[in-house]
Amino acid sequence: MFESSLLTKLTNDVELVTYLSSFNVSGTTVPAIFVEFSPETAQMPYLVFRISQSSSDNLAVKEFNVYVDYYDYNKSSSNSRKAAERVEFILDRCVLEHERYSYVRMYFYAGSPVQEEDPRSIHYNLQFTARAGRKKWMSQI
Repeated sequence: MFESSLLTKLTNDVELVTYLSSFNVSGTTVPAIFVEFSPETAQMPYLVFRISQSSSDNLAVKEFNVYVDYYDYNKSSSNSRKAAERVEFILDRCVLEHERYSYVRMYFYAGSPVQEEDPRSIHYNLQFTARAGRKKWMSQI
């Protein structure tokens, strides 16, 4: 899908990464933002996002649901709220480009704290919808 474009958009936001821990990937330190799931060695706070494709009757346009989750533990929820608000600000109505899709437009759908069993757990879930034009779709008919 367009995970790499979304990851770049999130990691390039200086304010957002101040709310996150860092993670070492092959000797390089990067912000703790993960696709699909977080590694067991990831330190909180971090973000995890996933993209699922929705059905669409239009051959030239694909539709998606994008879920972004923020996780933290045993800290003030003030920074967690700020991080969730920042994700909404960055992604609502943003436009991404990708090798498979042109003009990926995202829209904020919903967001709220998630009640966890452990009261020290902090979890925010943000949901977005996205529409994207398929590149080279005419040649695939």
